Amino acid sequence: MQFEKAKQILNQNKEKKYTDEEIVQIIQLLEVFKDVWIANLLKLTENEKCDSLC
Repeated sequence: MQFEKAKQILNQNKEKKYTDEEIVQIIQLLEVFKDVWIANLLKLTENEKCDSLC
């Protein structure tokens, strides 16, 4: 997602706006969540395949 679009979404209807640095930190945190989520989904898929073969 483009930074400016993320900034617009995050600051929508907010009295106190996020700074650029805060937005970068939010994006980085969301990327970590995404990586963990994908890793967990891949593990779940591997386990389901193993369970059906065992």
